[in-house]
Amino acid sequence: MPLLFFLLVWPLAEIWLMIEIGQQAGGFNTLLLIVGTALLGILLVQLEWQKLSLQLREKMLRRETPLPLLLESMALGLSGLLFLIPGFISDFIALLLLIPISRKFLLLPLKTKATGTTYDGQARRSDAADFESIQRPHADASRSQHKAHRPQVLEGEYEKKDD
Repeated sequence: MPLLFFLLVWPLAEIWLMIEIGQQAGGFNTLLLIVGTALLGILLVQLEWQKLSLQLREKMLRRETPLPLLLESMALGLSGLLFLIPGFISDFIALLLLIPISRKFLLLPLKTKATGTTYDGQARRSDAADFESIQRPHADASRSQHKAHRPQVLEGEYEKKDD
C-alpha cells in the first residue's frame, strides 16, 4: 500500500497542485517558482550539511556516538533529493526536513530506537577511539587496548582439489 501511494497518489497530487497554482499564478511564474525552490533548497542543504559535518567531527573527537548526527545527515540528503523533485508537496516535506527543529522532531522515533546494546550484548561505544588511535599512533595504552579487540588472523595456504 505505501508503494502504491508513492507511485500513484503522490505524483498525481503534485501534478494537481502544480495545475492549480499554475491557474492562479500563471504557468511561467509556476515554473520559476519550481526551479527557484529547487535551487534555493539545494543551497540551503549545502549550508546545513557543512554545519552538520563540523558537529559530527567534534562529536567523534569527544568520543561520543555520532549516530544521531548521521541520522540527521541522512535526513538532509533526503531533503536535497526532495528539493530536486519538481512539485510543491515534495518541497514542503523537504523544507520540514531542512529546518533543524522539525528535523529533530521527525527523527526522534528513529533516535530512540537506535540507542541500546549491540548484537553481542555489549554497550554501544563510539568508534572515535579507533579514529584517535589512527591519528595518534604514539599512544601505547590506546594501541594495546585497540589490539585487544582485534580478532586473531591465521595465515596459510590451500589447494583446491577436483573431485
